[in-house]
Amino acid sequence: MRYFIYTFLLFIGLHTSCTVSKLNHNSNNKIFKEMPIPTLVDNQLNSWQHRDIVADQLPGISSQRLYDVLSLDRLKQSDTVIVAVMDSGIDIYHEDLKDNIWVNKNEIPNNNIDDDRNGYIDDVHGWNFLGNKNGKNINFARLESVRILLSKGYDFNSSNDTTAIKALDSITQLAAKDYKRRVGELKGDEVSLKGYTSKYNALLEFFKQSNPNDSLTLENVSKIDTINKSVAKKNVNALYKMIKNGQGQLINEYANYIKVIKNYKLNPNYDDRKVIGDNVYDTTDVDYGNNDIVGDLAIEKHGTLVAGLIAASRDNNIGIQGVAKKVKIMPLRVIPNGDEYDKDVAMAIRYAVDNGAKIINMSFGKRFSPQREMVYNSIKYAADHNVLLVNAAGNEGINIDKERFYPNDKIEAKEISHNFISVGALNYKLNKKLPAYFSNYGKENLDIFAPGYKIYTTAPNNKYEVQQGTSLSAPIVSGAAALIWSLFPDLSAVQLKNILLESGNKYDIIIRPPSLKNERIPFKELSKTGSSLNVYNAFLLAEQITKK
Repeated sequence: MRYFIYTFLLFIGLHTSCTVSKLNHNSNNKIFKEMPIPTLVDNQLNSWQHRDIVADQLPGISSQRLYDVLSLDRLKQSDTVIVAVMDSGIDIYHEDLKDNIWVNKNEIPNNNIDDDRNGYIDDVHGWNFLGNKNGKNINFARLESVRILLSKGYDFNSSNDTTAIKALDSITQLAAKDYKRRVGELKGDEVSLKGYTSKYNALLEFFKQSNPNDSLTLENVSKIDTINKSVAKKNVNALYKMIKNGQGQLINEYANYIKVIKNYKLNPNYDDRKVIGDNVYDTTDVDYGNNDIVGDLAIEKHGTLVAGLIAASRDNNIGIQGVAKKVKIMPLRVIPNGDEYDKDVAMAIRYAVDNGAKIINMSFGKRFSPQREMVYNSIKYAADHNVLLVNAAGNEGINIDKERFYPNDKIEAKEISHNFISVGALNYKLNKKLPAYFSNYGKENLDIFAPGYKIYTTAPNNKYEVQQGTSLSAPIVSGAAALIWSLFPDLSAVQLKNILLESGNKYDIIIRPPSLKNERIPFKELSKTGSSLNVYNAFLLAEQITKK
């Protein structure tokens, strides 16, 4: 996603341009206007998604407020909800997740037998759709636009031939334009990386000449003589920033980011399905995959970031707190570094439904979906079985009413189900920056916003880090859905969706969407509900509905 680059540049500083009786009246049931940004200490920012607009002046989901008034007995008596996380590998041994991982009690571990006869051997914790029966897996994939062009016999060596592009069908023309755009972005990134690396190396050389026997530390940088030396003073200031921001590591990450795009995502010669060997057009060809739901955590951390926001333990006094308390995560490894396959998405949805998941979190997306009928059929299957789907709206900064982003639940203009929630990302600043700058939006196709900017969450190997994206907004909604469903288990998926959407906070704030350079529009016009998630309000509404 391009927002990675913007975040990278800004960061390194090189960008050139209860009991019911205890519940109070719903004081959030009003429209909020722009507010000054409160002074935040680290622990407040690290958990801002749980905060309350009234008590904290932060547009969180008010989950902490709800937990503060719910009695322990009420929480203990609540049901456990299984949330399937369709993503990359997940660190199921993480200190903050290990107690909340789903276990298939009908499967005997490591006996190479399909004990529960569900079609998946030794699926004790979930299933990996990115591998084969022999345990070999794929970690990277081409973009869907590249796969479409390959299927049409597109000549990648003459991709600048506009006449040849015009001869293609409309979808393939769009794929060709997308491919050319991304190739152009890649070239720009390579030029930028070269410039950043050159500046970085020049500063290292300056330090080496100034302090030939010292290691690069803030203390040793401060020893450099800058009196009457303007160039030295400028370099020392740059060195300070470089050390504080960990610029060397960030440049390495940027270089790896570019390498993945060049060698895998945009490489038509990379066969990303060779290891698996199945027919991607046939959902009856199911004899693939394995039970490695952890994967290579050195390069796969996205699933762990997502899972923690839903289900990190609330009682162990370490790390973070997930939104839901009585919850189990079902890991489904579906998303490579690149575009996911529609078949894998469709198969994973059905696996989750058939194995007891009540909520499916889908923090992924792409611009093209050649076999989207497979996915639509699985979405309908989930709806028929009372399962809620929560989907990240994407980080392209586009209007998804005008530019389609997949998966979605619409064929043409017709909604195919009522169990699908599309989520945008919210900033913590109650001003024109309220919607995160990278978030997709759409009055018709985005349902609601939730926190997704500077979110502190779990990372592989018992670590924690700050990340951002609609990928993190979706699990916050999934966690809220699991919390409400655990307290009100008789609700249907459709009722639960409506409760979450109808109980959000409204904001009377004028903003500028990323794709509109000069236009200003109200925040309420960015989504169907014009609101952001509030689980405290959702609880009150669920209480009213269940009483009726």
